[in-house]
Amino acid sequence: MSDRIFLRGVQVHGRHGVFEEERRLGQRFIFDVDYWLDASVPARTDDVASSVSYADIHAAIVEIGAGEPVALLETLAENLAQTILGRFPAIEQVRIEVHKPSAPIVGIFSDVGVEIIRRRP
Repeated sequence: MSDRIFLRGVQVHGRHGVFEEERRLGQRFIFDVDYWLDASVPARTDDVASSVSYADIHAAIVEIGAGEPVALLETLAENLAQTILGRFPAIEQVRIEVHKPSAPIVGIFSDVGVEIIRRRP
């Protein structure tokens, strides 16, 4: 059985990007994360220790999002997915969406981003 827990709109100031100015000044990145696990035991026991707390996932998002700069959103999303899967064995699958609403694009747009899904083998 697999159930989904999610976090939406986690905002982090990071220094990711291709251009030197992005790395120097930094900008806002927004993360949406879904993760799948068997939630039947936590649901029955009402014990957070038997689940994966969204507070722990939030901490991982902030750590990776504000951490070592990378050039590509794809790399940022992959680093977060691998961190989550590595730390939390109960998680079967993770979906990471990274938004970069202030990307250095000439033109009018509301958002750019990437979405990846990673599963345990």
